[in-house]
Amino acid sequence: MALVKRRKRPTKLGWRWRRNPLRRRSDVVEGWLGLLTALLFCAVPVIGWWAGQSVDRTLQRVVRTQRAERTLVTATMQPAKAVKAAPAPSGSSSSSDPVSDDPQHGDTLRWTAPDHSVHTATVSSDLEVWQEHSLLVWTDHKGALVPAPLDSATATTHSALAGIAAASAAGGVLLISRQVLLWRLMVRRMASWEREWARVGQDWGRAGAGG
Repeated sequence: MALVKRRKRPTKLGWRWRRNPLRRRSDVVEGWLGLLTALLFCAVPVIGWWAGQSVDRTLQRVVRTQRAERTLVTATMQPAKAVKAAPAPSGSSSSSDPVSDDPQHGDTLRWTAPDHSVHTATVSSDLEVWQEHSLLVWTDHKGALVPAPLDSATATTHSALAGIAAASAAGGVLLISRQVLLWRLMVRRMASWEREWARVGQDWGRAGAGG
């Protein structure tokens, strides 16, 4: 006689919310936890977008502020011997700039600040800007050397990275929280099984014990 394989009935969706003798309280909690996790995951992109927009607004304000406070002025390269021999003109400044006096550290430059004061100092090469065969440096309104202001493209890139990081962090926290709660449910489930087994295990398999 041929054996007929019995097909396994597919698991019905939402069985944790339907009343049945095998459903436990932890099954209901697990079902609601999965639904809540799915709903919260829909908010993860919103969190990333909000964080990116917040960072972008802040950085764009920094861009505008630095653009207003910093000026690109023309500088001329000076021979080191001429700088040592020439006296500093009145109203000039050479020691207030954040650069080194070591000639090997950079080039000796001379520039006129927006307030018309003349400055001479050894400037690091990373502060020099070359445009159409002209040597330029960024200064504040007093003529002190400053780094180049933040540009809009860099600010936008940082904002996008901040949004991605915020969304990833939110998703990671959500997944870790779900796993911790599932682990706690499993611990309670195992403890319940141990109590049930301790209650009926002594009579298991005995005649007339119902096991």
